[in-house]
Amino acid sequence: MEKDNPGLIMPPPFYPALSWLAALGLQWLHPLHLIPPFGLSSWAFWLGLLLAVAGFAVVNRAIAAFQAAGTNVMPSQPTLVVVSTGPYRFSRNPIYIGCLMLHLGLTLMAGLNWGLPLLPLVLVAFHLLAVLPEERYLQRKFGDSYTRYQAVTRRWL
Repeated sequence: MEKDNPGLIMPPPFYPALSWLAALGLQWLHPLHLIPPFGLSSWAFWLGLLLAVAGFAVVNRAIAAFQAAGTNVMPSQPTLVVVSTGPYRFSRNPIYIGCLMLHLGLTLMAGLNWGLPLLPLVLVAFHLLAVLPEERYLQRKFGDSYTRYQAVTRRWL
């Protein structure tokens, strides 16, 4: 019997968390100097704060849309319906977009320079290890309903 979930190898929020840990280690081993050091007077801090708050809000709105639709948020659990309300009207992956915004925001706020070159790797990890398996699962489970949603809603932005 086939599992009723996309069979992801780990929860997707781990990707930015692991990237941040790697950035901390790399910054310690081989410091980069792309972002001004941490400080409340730094433009990077304030831009980062704006991005982090916006990313957190996007993630929360997306989770609220799942809850309002009565489906599971965790990808290890079955998806019960295709959610196309809230931020899912604009993107099929608002939680991952919000996580990327949060990652970039925290990177800027903390002056964690290695977070910048690692950010594209987080995007690739989301795409290959979460988005593509989730899309295959949703297509298999919901068929034409999911195909119609894909036709009118962008994968990312």
